[in-house]
Amino acid sequence: MLEQMIRMFIAELRLTRSPHTAYNYEKHLQKFKKWVEEQKIDFRTIDSKQVRHFRNYLVDKGLNPRSVNTILSALKSFYDFLVDEGVVSGNPIIMKRVRVPEKKYHPKFLTDKELKVVLEEIKKLPKHIQLAFRTMLYAGLRVSEVANLNCDDVILQNNRIFLRVREGKGQKERYAIVVDEETAKELMEFSKGRQGSLFGVSASTLKHYAYKIQKTTGVHFHTHRLRHTFATTLLSRGVPIDVVQKAMGHSNISTTRRYAETLPEALEKLTVSVGKK
Repeated sequence: MLEQMIRMFIAELRLTRSPHTAYNYEKHLQKFKKWVEEQKIDFRTIDSKQVRHFRNYLVDKGLNPRSVNTILSALKSFYDFLVDEGVVSGNPIIMKRVRVPEKKYHPKFLTDKELKVVLEEIKKLPKHIQLAFRTMLYAGLRVSEVANLNCDDVILQNNRIFLRVREGKGQKERYAIVVDEETAKELMEFSKGRQGSLFGVSASTLKHYAYKIQKTTGVHFHTHRLRHTFATTLLSRGVPIDVVQKAMGHSNISTTRRYAETLPEALEKLTVSVGKK
């Protein structure tokens, strides 16, 4: 029955969340299913003590605190679903009681030196891949958001280029501005007269190119560092934090504040302004 309920939950999740989120939740819940079967526990009668045992099981497997908390959060959502379906009477997952302390996370922007090396390497890639990477850097998009852009998502309004992000985190639509003039013009030309996917590549393909850049340059590079660099640079240029929050698509301003905490270091190391050549 547990497998059936997981399938029902994931099917429901696909209607409200991104495919990436649904895929991850399914992986997390399969870990729970394996543990339940090993322990010979009825998932319908699990209590808070057994939840702590499951948490400890994950820790013993060598998972880092953030991964453990993510799995527990997915499990909490699953049990919320089970409550709604009348399968269980209450949710045994109380996050504040089982959450594993995490090290404070700070976004990792690219320094001037790193950015210069990475941009030079990006120039060696196919033109549409180059433009996809520059879109992450100059519009602050996540790699999945870039991969999901369609040609009609490039919009000219009041002489500024905006990108309609239809499948952002949490399936929230937003509009992102492209702050680099050359990249904005290139996106407009690239999308003109075309239909369908803007770049015609998947997020995994872009991540593969990022991995190749890392291997070639020796820079600890991944696609999300371009987004980090976008946010930190805007803040270092004096853009108000609430404006940066909207540009990044953060639902909670506390997430954006993490970037502000890097500012003293950013002001020393990051002198190349996004949007200026």
